[in-house]
Amino acid sequence: MRAIIPDAWKGQRMKNGHRLPMKNDLGFYEMRFESVGGLGANLTGQILAEALVVGQGFNGAHFSTYGSEKKGSPVKSFVRVCAPEQEVRSSSPVSRPHLLAVFHSCLLSVTGTTSGLYEDSAVVVNSADSPEKIRDRARVVSGTVAVVDALGIAVQERTRINTVMLGAIVRVAGFIDPEIVKKHIAANIGDRYPHLVEPNRKSFERGFNEVKIEKVPYDSRFASAELHHGPIHEMVAEGHGAVLDAGTEFELLLRPGPALGYDNAPPGGTVVNPGNTIHKDHSASRQGIFPLYHRDRCIDCGLCTLTCPDYVFVWGPGVDREGHPAMVMRGPNLQYCKGCLKCVVICPVEALTMECERPEFRYTADPQLWGPIDALVNKGRDNEPAKWEQEEGYYWHRVG
Repeated sequence: MRAIIPDAWKGQRMKNGHRLPMKNDLGFYEMRFESVGGLGANLTGQILAEALVVGQGFNGAHFSTYGSEKKGSPVKSFVRVCAPEQEVRSSSPVSRPHLLAVFHSCLLSVTGTTSGLYEDSAVVVNSADSPEKIRDRARVVSGTVAVVDALGIAVQERTRINTVMLGAIVRVAGFIDPEIVKKHIAANIGDRYPHLVEPNRKSFERGFNEVKIEKVPYDSRFASAELHHGPIHEMVAEGHGAVLDAGTEFELLLRPGPALGYDNAPPGGTVVNPGNTIHKDHSASRQGIFPLYHRDRCIDCGLCTLTCPDYVFVWGPGVDREGHPAMVMRGPNLQYCKGCLKCVVICPVEALTMECERPEFRYTADPQLWGPIDALVNKGRDNEPAKWEQEEGYYWHRVG
């Protein structure tokens, strides 16, 4: 989205006291939203850019990049704003954000999610953890770290996490008018979903009020090698190839390049290492909920396997309830589960239940432990830790 500001709007920024808190060398304040498909990061950027441009009189642009058009694919959304008298002539992705929002905490383990931060950048993460823990996970050198339990709030208000994150982003940014943003939330969803306007307004307000913000001092443990500082002769010696006057100070953002290029690719583009689904990890596709398997309730009917679009359920040899050798359910492999919960809906005996991915579930990005072992970490119907004793075959009995 590129906006043309009418002359009547120019000067409104100064009149209303809305000023950019910081700018890069080109005069832009830039934001980057790291997300996966289905979490609403693109709409968040669209609403925010409209509020800044139409509502507050800035000039700006918003655009997103996608993986494949499906739930769980990588999504990056960018917002770039500047003074109303300045034209936006850049449509490149935001590589150095002043504000970074991470819509799924699992993305913190993905290389490049937190790249390009300034020393005073702000990072907003959807997580129930404390800012201190998120700072360590995200390896933030310095600046501001903010966390908000967007998933928990969205579940309570029966909305999606994007309006919760939008509220937290507005609070952390400090120069965005929340009342203007709420008007644009209503304008974007009111025509098609008028019954969702009020729940999303509440979600926005809770995100704004419940975000936890902490200023973090410089920590050399998290200093990155991607930013290189020094005189120009060092950069030329390292082969970066810039043409600048000798002695010029510079700050260079280094990114990892592709493993294969024109000088080392196999002849003919031969694929010498074919792909293997064993290395795939769909855990980041989940929106914070997953199917938890309860072996003591399962009747091995196989309906979950029939309805699962990704074939995540594992079967193995065992003994059925009548003592006969049979193939029995061993549980879902959560490495491949994207969290659609179709299995929870179809299960006739509640052997699969919807659970939030809380910190105590250590296997969020790993295969769920199968058979007898997974009983040790399962939760009971009262959401209390369950204790189990083994019975014949693969069957276990819950005793507490």
